Amino acid sequence: MVYGRNTEADMMIPICRIIIAVLFLTAVVFPGSCINNATEIVLSEEGVNIVAAIMLTVLVIAGTYMLGNVISDPKYIVFAKDELYHLGFSLLMLVAFSGIVLFTCSTMSMFYESIFTHFDAESTCYNAGSQMNSVSMCYMNMIDRDSKRLAERYIDNYIGYLMDSTFSYSIQIPLFNAYTVSGGAYKRIISNQYDMILNTFIVPSLMSISMQKLALRFITDNTVRWILPVAFVLRVFPPTRQMGNIMIALALGLYILVPFMYVFTLTMYELVMYDCEEYAHVACDNTIDSYGCSDDPIATCTNPNSFWNVARLIPQAFFLPNLTIAVLITFLSGMNKAMKVLG
Repeated sequence: MVYGRNTEADMMIPICRIIIAVLFLTAVVFPGSCINNATEIVLSEEGVNIVAAIMLTVLVIAGTYMLGNVISDPKYIVFAKDELYHLGFSLLMLVAFSGIVLFTCSTMSMFYESIFTHFDAESTCYNAGSQMNSVSMCYMNMIDRDSKRLAERYIDNYIGYLMDSTFSYSIQIPLFNAYTVSGGAYKRIISNQYDMILNTFIVPSLMSISMQKLALRFITDNTVRWILPVAFVLRVFPPTRQMGNIMIALALGLYILVPFMYVFTLTMYELVMYDCEEYAHVACDNTIDSYGCSDDPIATCTNPNSFWNVARLIPQAFFLPNLTIAVLITFLSGMNKAMKVLG
């Protein structure tokens, strides 16, 4: 059984090296605006920590090799050569990073060109050569603005109808009695309707979307700056090499996979309006949509504060982020196994 596992590992190593080489060639042969931005990560201010980590690794290798020659201890020389191999493999993965970004950008471009051409529409956030991080952040800003606008509007309506419900008429007959008639008590029911939708759907969605926006911005700004350098440093020493592999996989997943998933899922938020006329009766509220569900269900599509706009927040706030987390965990598990094979 041990021999079988070693044979399988020996077969996987060249396959993984071929994949990384293909990604490297992809990054070199097919330059473009998207890949130029990906390559500039290493040369920009965010890449200073990566270069520092690589230089530290080189100094450790050189110092260990010199120490082994001075004291004539082969253990240090073997350690230096082994670390030199792993450093070369780390650099190869770093260069292949651009190839992975190019592949995902090409996939994103093909997706947008096919989907928006089918709907005969234009994307609000995507332009040719756009990076996934910028597109995903643009969509997050858009859905964040929509959720805040809906929250403010529903709060105004809730307070307005609540105040109108206290309106009353009073008639006083001298020497007899005074009679008071409530003229807007029914508006309290409408106010409660706005309050229920606000507390049940809009506020939880707004909280979830705001947290996702902060997390996505943190991933975009700090993954390459901190996680990758720490991963390269951890790969220097054999006891922490596996942890370094996990952090490299985490950096790839956070910087590439998470924005990639958000680009696809948030596109649904924009495209769902093109299906509004067909499915408006499914997410229509007679009170919110001014009793237009039975007479004119299409009118809800033109109302920016309709229940349809509230309904399309729900998948982005709760369901699709969980899908992204599940895909990320699966990706990390697969990358961890691949890294164990490569060493």
